[in-house]
Amino acid sequence: MPAPHAEPHTTGRSDRSRRRRRVIDRVGLRHTYWPGVGEQRIRGRHPHGYHPKKPGGPLLDVTTMDPSWGWAAGQLVTRPSDINRFLTSLLGGELLKQQQLKQMQKTVKAPGFPAGWQYGLGLMKISLSCGGVAWGHGGDIHGYENRNAATTDGRAATVAVTALPPSDAAGEHVNAVLDTAICDRR
Repeated sequence: MPAPHAEPHTTGRSDRSRRRRRVIDRVGLRHTYWPGVGEQRIRGRHPHGYHPKKPGGPLLDVTTMDPSWGWAAGQLVTRPSDINRFLTSLLGGELLKQQQLKQMQKTVKAPGFPAGWQYGLGLMKISLSCGGVAWGHGGDIHGYENRNAATTDGRAATVAVTALPPSDAAGEHVNAVLDTAICDRR
């Protein structure tokens, strides 16, 4: 049986082709792709990712893997510059109608989220130390994690790390770097 992402959607197109047409090509994400099933290597130059076999264990290079197990939740491969472009395009009205974006931005407090962060429909609202808010949605897969955000005035930043933060405190350091990157662009 083919992997779920290889099956046609009700539109008759695969998830891969729909995302490429509706998002990737539309806003010019030149370094973003959806790997094929069984594709074990990240294309082009990239950092290596590290992950322990068990919590607290030594970090092992896990760069060679098949990310298809993450399907729509983690299979997409991209660069920080493309994440920034995606977020500024989304917030700038290039991908959705204004009413749809407003629906995404209706947020609630969520257990386990950092203080000042709330969750909407696929977007996190992030309170900034310099005032105002940014919108983002990080992502991770074994060996890689990113935290990203953009503001409605066009500031954007993506912080990529090559191992999942091993604790909430380590994750807060990544969040602080993101906050600094956005706030220093004022």
